[in-house]
Amino acid sequence: MTLARLSLFPPDDPTQRMRLRRFFVGGAAHLMNLAFVLLCWRLGFLGADIVAVYAAVALAFNLMVYATLRSGLNKRFRDPSLTFFQMFVPSLLGLYVMYFAGPARGAFLLLGLALFSFGMFRFRTRDFVLLGVLILALYALLIGLLWHYHPDSTQPRLELLLWAAYALTLAQFGFLAGMVGELRRKVSDKNQELASQNTELQTALRRINDMAIRDELTGVYNRRFLMERITEESVRCLRSGSVFCLCMLDIDFFKKVNDTHGHLGGDAVLRSVAASAAKTLRQADLFGRYGGEEFVLLLNDTTLEGALTTAERLRAQVESLRFDDIAPELRVTISIGIAEHVRRTDPAATLQRADAALYRAKESGRNRSVCAPTPAPVPAPDQAR
Repeated sequence: MTLARLSLFPPDDPTQRMRLRRFFVGGAAHLMNLAFVLLCWRLGFLGADIVAVYAAVALAFNLMVYATLRSGLNKRFRDPSLTFFQMFVPSLLGLYVMYFAGPARGAFLLLGLALFSFGMFRFRTRDFVLLGVLILALYALLIGLLWHYHPDSTQPRLELLLWAAYALTLAQFGFLAGMVGELRRKVSDKNQELASQNTELQTALRRINDMAIRDELTGVYNRRFLMERITEESVRCLRSGSVFCLCMLDIDFFKKVNDTHGHLGGDAVLRSVAASAAKTLRQADLFGRYGGEEFVLLLNDTTLEGALTTAERLRAQVESLRFDDIAPELRVTISIGIAEHVRRTDPAATLQRADAALYRAKESGRNRSVCAPTPAPVPAPDQAR
């Protein structure tokens, strides 16, 4: 048996935990009522057998309710909180004790009113009316039984007066409780509305953020975000001593694709190339559209040799793409220029060297990767002195 099953509250069901917390509050009220019944026994208004029956039934009732809530069986009922049931049964117990309480009978009416307060946050007005009518009917039956079996110790006019006062009090209490319940429901509906609006707002903010950092056509990162991240990476490398490489990619003969298959066809090719490149990279790498048919790839913690391996894998991946929706015979290739960043140099200079390497790849036949020569390291300021 796991610890979760042994716990008082279900660990993964907040709604059930809330219902059980309300149950324990009601359980505390049962203990206070039991203390009052024991006081009546101590003062001689109740016999020990009556107190024993009350305590045994109250204990069995509370154990049954807890088992139902803790096991989740309550979810099968129309009212999973079991509010009506948890109020009606204690009311019956109170009427049972009142039958034997003699002159102390009126004191239990106050306990009955306290019991009704526990339904204030769950009941609707009609629920209060139904429960109130049942309790008043049973109370009237109790008066009738007392009048019939104990006429000498019963004052019918006084009992009827108490019954009428209790009925009026329940009516007023039910009206007020109904108003509280209605306000609670309005607050709950408003909270749900606000939660829904908050979710929509978060979704909109995510979309705005994506629009700010992503290219609208291809869905990969845009140029501004790429440059920001490249600058951040250069600062990180200066602190940590690591290296990174930049790859400049260009789709070969892309103008011919546009001229032959139209701009819609060209857009589809751009999206396919971008998607193919993005899914073949590591999570730490960064890929985005630099402009037109040019893309930039940021390879973190990667030397020139590793960058060449990645570039060749990417180039082969793009070469294998098929565009059956545009033209079955259409094939595209990419040329790639690679440059390793040198610490204490401007990231723009690294990007310029990658662009120059891309130009050499184009000049030497396209569909190939070319590495830019890595310049000598720039000495630290103290070394320069």
